[in-house]
Amino acid sequence: MATVGKIRSFAELDIFTMTGTVVGQQGRTSTHLSSETTTHGGGGYLHQGSGFIAAPTTRTSVSSSSTHHQRLFARKDDGDEFDVEFPDVQFGIREGHRVSVVCAGPKSTGRGHPMALVNHTTRNHQMFPARVNWILSNRIKLYAISAGAALLILAVIALSVSGSVTGGIMPVAFLIGGGVVAWEAFRWLTLYRQVRLEVENAAQSTLQKEKDPTRAA
Repeated sequence: MATVGKIRSFAELDIFTMTGTVVGQQGRTSTHLSSETTTHGGGGYLHQGSGFIAAPTTRTSVSSSSTHHQRLFARKDDGDEFDVEFPDVQFGIREGHRVSVVCAGPKSTGRGHPMALVNHTTRNHQMFPARVNWILSNRIKLYAISAGAALLILAVIALSVSGSVTGGIMPVAFLIGGGVVAWEAFRWLTLYRQVRLEVENAAQSTLQKEKDPTRAA
């Protein structure tokens, strides 16, 4: 299966919608376990062979969270079928309901991840913003690592030349490295907001255009 790919700018974004009638669905639940260990106490003293030593106490807490995944099978008006899966859908869906799925991805691949679900029968829709991260380039991480490595190298050079990391080249290095990271973080957040807004607008537009006479009162 071809990969969806990622985008580096809003101009590369492609949004498309698949609409059909639900012909079946499946559900599954995934459970995520996490643990946290904390240590308290410990220490003591020894003086001329006398004193005490207290061992630290360790406590581990375990928590769990569950996510319900709903997989839908829908048939388009031309007879073709598609299936999608969403986590924790906040409204009911059953067979016979007419739905639309808003997908987003790069224009270069013509593919996309399902980002929003619209139920035309009940007039409900839901967006899944966490999925926006699936199509955004991780270039910010590469820039951050590169800037950090550059700062470390410059620090070693400055230390070997001047014996101090507080003067000379270091302020410039920090300004350049920090500026690059801040700029890429700003670009990433801006792109995230743009994609999220575009998906939400597409879902709202689809909901308004598609009128189902069997919708719930």
